[in-house]
Amino acid sequence: MFGGEKNAFAGAGHEDDEIFLNLTPMIDILTCLLFFLLLSFGAVIIALISASVPVISEGDPDPNYAKAKVTMGLQITENGFVVTASHDTMPESELAKLKKLLPRTGKDKTYDNKGLHEHLWWVKKRFPNSTSIIITPAPKIPYSVLVEAMDAARDRAGGTTKRPIRVPIFPDAVVSTIVE
Repeated sequence: MFGGEKNAFAGAGHEDDEIFLNLTPMIDILTCLLFFLLLSFGAVIIALISASVPVISEGDPDPNYAKAKVTMGLQITENGFVVTASHDTMPESELAKLKKLLPRTGKDKTYDNKGLHEHLWWVKKRFPNSTSIIITPAPKIPYSVLVEAMDAARDRAGGTTKRPIRVPIFPDAVVSTIVE
């Protein structure tokens, strides 16, 4: 009888005994599988795809990229910071000027958060419309290093002594991961 139970209300004289299947273990397994399936889709690969359409124009392209929005990339490795930039239409030679390697410094091999802050501020002055940075920490990077890097990229003190303000540098931070 499929390991089920008989109906308690069925009399002794009934020929049609009802069979009840115990579906609780199967529902438990499906619930767990659904949870892990949803959890596995949480790891999303962020990729930048150039989808811009070329425009026909009658002149030379404007080499002034001051109004452009670059997306900065920050890799946090065991050796230090690697800063990169991406843009849909900007040539690689321009983007290479924004790249910088910031190795760990000092006897205690601390991360160069001040150097990172200054470099990102330099980029922000060149591209004031830019607000996004994609931070990719290596798997063994402590959480405190990630938070300090985000703080270095977020904003900068500005204004006057009577009216201080915080000037945003790259406030839109996205934390990503490297998929192997």
